[in-house]
Amino acid sequence: MRVEEGFQQTPCSDDAPYTSDPVLQSLLKRVLPPRIHDEVDPDLQRFEKEIVRTVRPLSELAYPPSVTQYNQWGQRVDTLHTSEGWRGLKAFVQKEGIIAIPYERKQGEYSRIFAFMKMALMNGDGQVIFCPMAMTDGSARVLELHGNSATKKDVLSRLISRDPAVAFTAGQWMTERPGGSDVSQTETAAVATPNISSPYGPAHKLDGFKWFSSATESNVAVALARTGMPAQGSRGLSLFLVPLRLPLLPDPTAPPSLPTSNNIYIHRLKNKFGTQIVPTAELSLQGAQAYQLGPTGAGIKCITPVLAITRVYSAVSS
Repeated sequence: MRVEEGFQQTPCSDDAPYTSDPVLQSLLKRVLPPRIHDEVDPDLQRFEKEIVRTVRPLSELAYPPSVTQYNQWGQRVDTLHTSEGWRGLKAFVQKEGIIAIPYERKQGEYSRIFAFMKMALMNGDGQVIFCPMAMTDGSARVLELHGNSATKKDVLSRLISRDPAVAFTAGQWMTERPGGSDVSQTETAAVATPNISSPYGPAHKLDGFKWFSSATESNVAVALARTGMPAQGSRGLSLFLVPLRLPLLPDPTAPPSLPTSNNIYIHRLKNKFGTQIVPTAELSLQGAQAYQLGPTGAGIKCITPVLAITRVYSAVSS
């Protein structure tokens, strides 16, 4: 007897994650006004078909990342390799507007419910793609609140774009070796560089070691760094927008920017127990250019929207 000829457990049918779930539909009818429900329901019915047709094939092609730290000439390159499936899932989320919907606000205060409903439907097949997307969403809210006009025009617009060709993703860098989640012990220092003119805010150079940095393949990150004395603890921290590569807005006709062009180096990728497909790294910042967001010393307050939004993503995912 071949193994497939014996007992086979009957698989459940999951080809209609939205319309086959009466509890989900009932919940949506309860929390949305009739007009909003009638507007989003057809799109959710369409979306469940795209999950089967597009997301699941991409999910099968997603596998853990790797990094090439040195090229054949012994030069430090830190090239991060992600899978075709991972890149395809990211582009799919962007095209579907799951990050854009809450900022377009076409459904008013119910826009986030609509976006989270799409996220919940896709989550089982998404290979943890909503980890970097949650941080992108949270970072977009930070820029909406604390970014200047140039930052909103050039960066926020890309974080919430539906066009994968121009869309950005973002990470958040807080965790460091001395304190873990106790960010009052942050070692990364920010030094003002008044000689560098930037439209995105006061320019600084960041020097430190971020021990747990998710979404390592992102375009930008929001990071805490010390602008005050260590004795000030968390009150000495400010928030910064950090491009992972320079220039921040690359010329599409020019060769790709070098991964180390902003003096950010991948020490190693994390070999995690769970979210292995998400590129998470230990990063060495050696004079990385960054732009301050919000008031000096208000880093914890300014980065709070990232924490709040990502925790809702975690709750919906569970």
